[in-house]
Amino acid sequence: MAAVHTGGVREPDAPKAGWIHGFPASQPDKESLARIVDADGGRDEAENSYYEAAADPGFVRTEKAQRRFRGQYLRRLRRLADRNRFGGS
Repeated sequence: MAAVHTGGVREPDAPKAGWIHGFPASQPDKESLARIVDADGGRDEAENSYYEAAADPGFVRTEKAQRRFRGQYLRRLRRLADRNRFGGS
């Protein structure tokens, strides 16, 4: 199989490399959406519903777990690549 490129890391047969790219890489949008809703005074129903969805505790928990998993997986790939490059076991 071909090597998979993930954030500066090349790991052959990295089974989850493509899968984790769908995970969030940065902080949640909840704070940004809250500022938008506050600036508008909460008059826009669409903005309110976006904020409510982003602030839902279940969504926040899931998004945090996905970011954590993504970071751990990429660190593992970098560690394996370093081990392979320097001839470690």
